[in-house]
Amino acid sequence: MTELNPAEFDFEAWIDDARLPEDSETVYKRGDLVAKINHLARQIRVETEAIGIEKVSGGSPLLAKLKKEREELMKAFARSEVTFYLRALPQTKIKELVDQHPLTDDASREDQMAQRVALNRALLAESIVALESPTLEKRDIKMTIPLVATLEAKLGAAQLSRLLTKRQQVQSEAPAPDADFLPDASGTSQDSGQ
Repeated sequence: MTELNPAEFDFEAWIDDARLPEDSETVYKRGDLVAKINHLARQIRVETEAIGIEKVSGGSPLLAKLKKEREELMKAFARSEVTFYLRALPQTKIKELVDQHPLTDDASREDQMAQRVALNRALLAESIVALESPTLEKRDIKMTIPLVATLEAKLGAAQLSRLLTKRQQVQSEAPAPDADFLPDASGTSQDSGQ
């Protein structure tokens, strides 16, 4: 290994192509379909048990109808997928946002909660850098706090929480791709079947 002479090492040139970590999280615009999809799955199980497993392959018009309806809803749910890309923020930006949305200890419990929500929305808005879906190629996006509030109102707190959790992960954890797709010692993907 060649030793580097610190006087000759150009750190700025070396670090020039570095980028802040990014990761992605997927949410669904049509979460309302899940109840009907699950209801149909239960109906399919009941119908399958009622006609007997050996007759399932022979076909039941009701079973075929239920399966077709569930399949169509599953496709609609899948088409509603939206993947958000989130980037870690530099500490200077975090400080700026914290200064703009201060948390006060002497505020009422309700006010403290509202302050935390405002700060989390600001951090998330700044972290989201792009989105894509089955009908939209990946596009850069400039989120705002009102748009994050709209996301919560339309998608629900649980899906917004997934985005907030991913924002925290991308901010605080070292970047690492999914281990299932990392090359093994031979240089092939563990999932490639080679």
